[in-house]
This record gives sequence, structure tokens and C-alpha cells, in this order.
Amino acid sequence: RSGSVRNHWTEIYSFVESLAEKFISPMLRMSFIVFSSRGTTVMKLTENRQVISTAFIQKYSPSILSYTIRRGLDILQHEVPGGDTFMHEGFKRANEQIYHETYGGVRTASVIIALTDGELQDVQFYYAEQEANRARSFGAIVYCVGVKDFNETQLSTIADSIDHVFPVTGGFYALRGTIDSILKKSCIEILAAEPSSVCAGESFQVVVRGNGFYHARNIDQVLCSFKLNDSLTINEKPTLVHDTYLLCPAPVIEDAGQ
Repeated sequence: RSGSVRNHWTEIYSFVESLAEKFISPMLRMSFIVFSSRGTTVMKLTENRQVISTAFIQKYSPSILSYTIRRGLDILQHEVPGGDTFMHEGFKRANEQIYHETYGGVRTASVIIALTDGELQDVQFYYAEQEANRARSFGAIVYCVGVKDFNETQLSTIADSIDHVFPVTGGFYALRGTIDSILKKSCIEILAAEPSSVCAGESFQVVVRGNGFYHARNIDQVLCSFKLNDSLTINEKPTLVHDTYLLCPAPVIEDAGQ
């Protein structure tokens, strides 16, 4: 929320709100971070999707978003833009949370979607690239949304690749038009696994159905993870990776109930 977006904060907020409403998975956690001369975590990583209270619904229009997330959006809406465009400060706040989760024993997929409206100075670009690389070292996938006077070459370096950049050439009012593209590229969704039951002592394969498996940074590193007896985890490389399903060779289960 640097000073350059002062006259377009309404459009930016609307974009973030609409994007948050589209991410509807009950297992998804999200965080809102703003950056200018420093980075500020408006809402920490949360998965709180409890039903919104009646009093809260009276204040806001009905929404699938939880009280916690809606409250974070409310704080975001009333941010006052000002200051410089230090993107790396925003990445730092994101990396702090990803690091805490990763090394706290919670291994989850992380996605950073960074929005900027202008070209970064050389030193700003350098530090932004460094922090983006640090995020990748924690396993995060980095996307960039560029609007107005952005430098696409810079953003393609900060993001995982040029395919992870969403250029908005129609100005701030066109931001919402990128939401479906962002969702399509950034979401990896697991919908079902078949079969649901097997016989002990028999070899079998599991079909994991979903969407977006091609969006993994390196398809060669995709693994199927099987947990037995709530204690033993066995990882197997899939024999086939398709955008909508995985074919996984499963370990032979020796005893019933494993």
C-alpha cells in the first residue's frame, strides 16, 4: 500500500476481497500483508472459517468468509496508502509465517500472490528477488500481479517464471478480470482417492483425482504419501501425473486395519 496506489485502494481492496471469496476450501489458510516502506501483516495466517455471527452479518453482506477473514479484510480496507514500494518487506512478513509453519512440523503447500503497480529500483528489485528465492527455499510458489507501470521482466524474475506473472494492462479497474486466471493457475485441489478400501496382502494402485497437478513447480518431485497406523508414512513416486489425476502405486498392507 505504497503512496503510488493512494487513488486506487478501493480497486485493490475489491480485488483482494473477491480473490479471498473464491478460495473456498475449508483446509485453506490465508494471510493479508501490505508493504510500503515496511511490511505489515494485516491478518496472520488463519484457517478460521467458523460461521459468521448474526451481528456480524448485519454489519456486512452475507459471505462464505469467516469472521476472522472478514475482519482482516475490514482492516485491509481501511489501510491508508503511503510510503515507498519495498516489495521485499512484504515477502519478509510472508516468509516469517511460512518458516514458522514449515519448521513447526506443519508441511503444507504455500502460495504467495504479490501485487505491485510500478517498476522497482535496482536495490529494491535485488532484495525482492532474494526474499522470493527464500520463499521458494521453504517450498512456496510465487506469483506476481503487475498493474500500471510494472516491469514484467522484473516480475518474471521475482515470480517462479514468466508463466507465474499476471500482467494487468487495463489499469486498476481491470484487476478483477485476472481472478479466474489466478485461481486456475495457483490452485492444486484433491477431490477424491480411489479405491476407498482394499484387501490385506494385495498390491493395488490408488487414483487421486483433483485439479491443477501440473501446477507443481517440478512434476518430477510429486509424491504420493501413504500413512499407516497413524505413525508410519510411506512415500511413493506416481507412475502417471495428469493435470486432473495421479496414479499412485500403493504399499502392500499386510494386516487389516492398517
